[in-house]
Amino acid sequence: MELAGVLLVTSVLLVFAFLLLTVSLMRLRGTTRELQSALEDESGARDRAALLLTIASAVNSSLALEEVLNVALTHAGRIMGAVAGAMYLVEPGKTDMKREGEYNLAHRARGAVRKIEEEPVRTAIAAMRPLVVKLDERTAPGIEGGGHPQHALVVPVQRSGQLMGAMELYLNSWRELTEDQADLLNGVASQAAIAIRHAQLFQAQEENALTDELTKLPNRRALAQRFLQEMQRARRHHKAIAFMMIDLDHFKQVNDTYGHLNGDAVLAELASILEHGARESDVCARYGGEEFGLILHETTEAGARTLAERIRAKVAAATFPGGLKLTISIGVAATDEPALFTTLMERADQALYAAKQGGRNQVRIADMKAVPAKQQQHA
Repeated sequence: MELAGVLLVTSVLLVFAFLLLTVSLMRLRGTTRELQSALEDESGARDRAALLLTIASAVNSSLALEEVLNVALTHAGRIMGAVAGAMYLVEPGKTDMKREGEYNLAHRARGAVRKIEEEPVRTAIAAMRPLVVKLDERTAPGIEGGGHPQHALVVPVQRSGQLMGAMELYLNSWRELTEDQADLLNGVASQAAIAIRHAQLFQAQEENALTDELTKLPNRRALAQRFLQEMQRARRHHKAIAFMMIDLDHFKQVNDTYGHLNGDAVLAELASILEHGARESDVCARYGGEEFGLILHETTEAGARTLAERIRAKVAAATFPGGLKLTISIGVAATDEPALFTTLMERADQALYAAKQGGRNQVRIADMKAVPAKQQQHA
């Protein structure tokens, strides 16, 4: 009996010890899971903080909108496990958004424009919070490497209550957003909004510096920049280029007789006629005073002459502020010889002088084969 009692007590103790060990292991596993969860949360917090810091650094160090949007898209896409992404920006004065940034999309992927009142952006924009929406065939862009995503995580981008655009992160399956993920995406959107605003302000400053205040045409500085670009393009593609110099006849008499305010109105009207008379590919600018310049893209001498005569006739037929009937003189220079591109402005100006000396209200074409006047003087 004594041995049986000892065995019984021993068995009870062993069972009790086993139970204690089991409870301890369960508590340890629970603690391990809690620690692991805490570490994951901490790691996630570090990732979120690192993402926002990276985007903020890009915003503060660059005015290049494309660069900042790329940083926001790729990092947010990585965190959310997106297969591709795109950033759409609101077009001023329109109800459309245009795709201005992207990654991992196929070449010429559809959906380059999003209408604000249509899916996949309508619901998210109305709610002004990140939402996962299902894509259909009409709105799903192609992914680089093939295929189309089934869902898009749409993140509205706004600043001070103003919609500036939307970010789309493309997913292959539906998912519910956690509160932390939504907060992260809102943070990314806020940084993107700052970048967009910075870029808009910078662009406005650049446009002001390159725009004539009275006529709203490009100014002489902008004309010089565009002329350099057009020369480079003409060289690359072996195309002709032409330049047209225009002067309003007897403009001093307009100012002296009708005053400078009426003179300004006349110049603004002339600018409008020239801009609408030129082709869409041409560059019309105010050169200075009553002089204007036109860069004619891929235009031969014959084409430049035809356009110049058409513009001259339109001006002669127009009625200017104050009921005035006015005329213009035009000098044209055109060539497909790259070595002569840099002389086009000077030759057009010389042709303009000849038109004014010849009686005004006419077009004169520069002889590009003749020796320039400056070279004759030094001969």
